[in-house]
Amino acid sequence: MLFWRLVVLGLLLLFLSLSFGQWQEKDAQKRYSRSVVNMDDLLNIEGDLVSNVEKLAAALSQKAKTIKWGVFKMMKRRQKYKTSRELFANPIDSFSLVRHMQSDWLMWLVYLEKPVGKELAYLHSRMPLLPKYSDFMDAAEGIRKMQATYQMFASDIAKGLLDGVQYNSSLKPIDCLAMGHHLMNDSRWSAAEQWISAGIEVHDGKSFQMEMELLRGPKVADLCRTLGQVQMKQRNHEAALQAYQLALKLSPHDSEIFAEYRMLEQRYLTLSSIEPIEQEDEDSDGESLLFPPCCSGRCEVSRNLTGLYCVYNHVTSPFLQLAPIKTEILSIDPFVLLFHDMISQKESTLIRSSSKEHMLPSATTDVDASGSEDHVATFRTSKSVWYSSNSNDTTKRITERLGDATGLDMNFTEYFQVINYGLGGFFETHLDMLLSDRTRFNGTRDRLATTLFYLNEVRQGGGTHFPRLNLTVFPQPGSALFWYNLDTRGNDHSSTLHTGCPVIVGSKWVMSKWVEDAGQEFKRPCVDSSSSTKELPSAERLLI
Repeated sequence: MLFWRLVVLGLLLLFLSLSFGQWQEKDAQKRYSRSVVNMDDLLNIEGDLVSNVEKLAAALSQKAKTIKWGVFKMMKRRQKYKTSRELFANPIDSFSLVRHMQSDWLMWLVYLEKPVGKELAYLHSRMPLLPKYSDFMDAAEGIRKMQATYQMFASDIAKGLLDGVQYNSSLKPIDCLAMGHHLMNDSRWSAAEQWISAGIEVHDGKSFQMEMELLRGPKVADLCRTLGQVQMKQRNHEAALQAYQLALKLSPHDSEIFAEYRMLEQRYLTLSSIEPIEQEDEDSDGESLLFPPCCSGRCEVSRNLTGLYCVYNHVTSPFLQLAPIKTEILSIDPFVLLFHDMISQKESTLIRSSSKEHMLPSATTDVDASGSEDHVATFRTSKSVWYSSNSNDTTKRITERLGDATGLDMNFTEYFQVINYGLGGFFETHLDMLLSDRTRFNGTRDRLATTLFYLNEVRQGGGTHFPRLNLTVFPQPGSALFWYNLDTRGNDHSSTLHTGCPVIVGSKWVMSKWVEDAGQEFKRPCVDSSSSTKELPSAERLLI
């Protein structure tokens, strides 16, 4: 009997440890910057912390009043003793002074060392809920990629001018310095120089009398010193010397700045003309591909608009004879459509509200790789949650509606993925198919088509861009963007390469659903060419 009790206890402890581990992992992956859904949580936490700091300030103020009162009383006693003609002749005065010095000062020491209230302990208990360094990294990368994609200047961003639109917000010099240090750590020297210069430009002596900046700075001298360090890395020694000279002028007694200035001065005088410049990462071809410049939708590249039109789709389902779907044909090869009014405002609100508490950082899967484990994506700033097609009445209706619009069999699809993009939220340029042409035809399912439902309006940015089609689709609430990832022979359609452009202002909610190739043999069978697709029961029948 004792043996079985020990076994049960061991299993219980194992279960508790696994559950705690999962909870710990979930908590560790809060990742505030990857979605805007938790930003209100941060505001609530700060409100709580500010309230407690306010209580601490009141307690400290009361303690300061008590100390001042005690000092006043002791100074008054001392003055009385000093003006007395018969100093300590009276034994009462002598006794009182001895007792005061022996006892009262011990009590003062205890009082001064005693912690004020429980507010500090509470603050320590809330520290694990605050953003981690990984959250700052996510936020800084979001800003960097937004800046690179829309070709904005750091000085404009710092002043609230975002891609030509002025907002009533701005960054502080300490924010600009943090961005500069982040870029310096990645050896992105020219971008770092932009941000440090922006910090100097927006600096205002009065602004540093608020919050922790009074204690932390940065002072203009700190910014000039950092600017000089960045310019040294770019071998712009003359500009670096000027930056250090300004730093010394502002802070003439700083020995560290003076030592660095003298070292730079000696290096400049003995500089070899063949000294190498440290390489940067930011201007590589790969980066320009990942963040195409046409995300703004203002790219001046010609497009072939032949054969593109809008239709009422009534041919892919008998039900559509009664309720046709407004459809835009955006591209013929690859076949890209935009369905309108696919999700009602009520359905969209329900999906967003029910998803908020369950979202986790978006992960990616490499099916071709061994193990095919999910990993938190470093090239995707978002959070997501998955729902089956039969999860609730709303998902059932949307699934049926999508089947009517596309003519495909919705019994062979992946789960819905509801996604919310965070600060500068983006999805780098990628393809949706999971397999290569070499491994696709071995019986493993792949993503034949993608549907991207737009659940809300994005104030600025957040478009879906196809660089090889020069096509940018901006979120329209209730619409659904649909395209085939595989061509009519079942091979990769590389022209469906697409980017989730960074969100500039607003919150981007989308819901994706992938249709699998296996199971669509009678709905979208392989044909020799796209000219034969009008005979198919799927959406290509819309082609005239």
